[in-house]
Parts: sequence; C-alpha cells; structure tokens
Amino acid sequence: MKLIRYVESKMQTRPDGRTVRKMINKELGVNFSNIQFLYVVHPERFMEKLHSHERSYEILYFLDKAKYKINGKDYDIDEKDMIILEPGDIHGAIFIENQVRILVVQVPAITEDKKIHE
Repeated sequence: MKLIRYVESKMQTRPDGRTVRKMINKELGVNFSNIQFLYVVHPERFMEKLHSHERSYEILYFLDKAKYKINGKDYDIDEKDMIILEPGDIHGAIFIENQVRILVVQVPAITEDKKIHE
C-alpha cells in the first residue's frame, strides 16, 4: 500500500499554461490484458466491509475527504490524495459523515477477485 498526498506532489507549469502534478510513476511488475475504471460514490455514513483483491491492484483517487482502514491502520484521506493498493492489501471505508467520491482503476480487472475479511 502506498498513500500519495496531493499536497506533497510537485506542481509543474507547462509553457502553454497547464499545470501538471506527477503523483507517482510506479512499475507494477504485472502483465495485464484489461483495465477497469470506476467512478464510486459512498453515501454519507457509509462503512465498507474489509476486503482484499487477490490478484489485482487498485488505484484510488479521492475527490472528497475520506477515512480508510488499510492493513490494520486507519488513514484520514484528503481530497485529491491517491492510494495504491497491492494484491492482498486488506482495506475498507471507515464511517464518515460526508459522501465520498472516488475514481478507481483496477489492473487487471478480474471478476471474483474480491475476498471479504471478517
């Protein structure tokens, strides 16, 4: 698991006026034939069961503040932060008052890859 804080990323200004932040460049070491992009909305006061993915990576980009439990540790996530979850990382959303919007990328997208942890 890796947490990438938006406020810690370096902003570059391009000659045409665009700004770019390189959040991370990471070699995953896997070959994949498919990728899945999800737009996820957790309703207010949502709590997710802890789970992991056995063979896929998940990249979560947060559009709102959130709270997550990952591998037994609680994290306060800020808007624009990103988390990279590796296969086997146990994670889930923790109760928070606000709605949470997340852009999720799964690599590779594997049906039936989710394992619930009680």
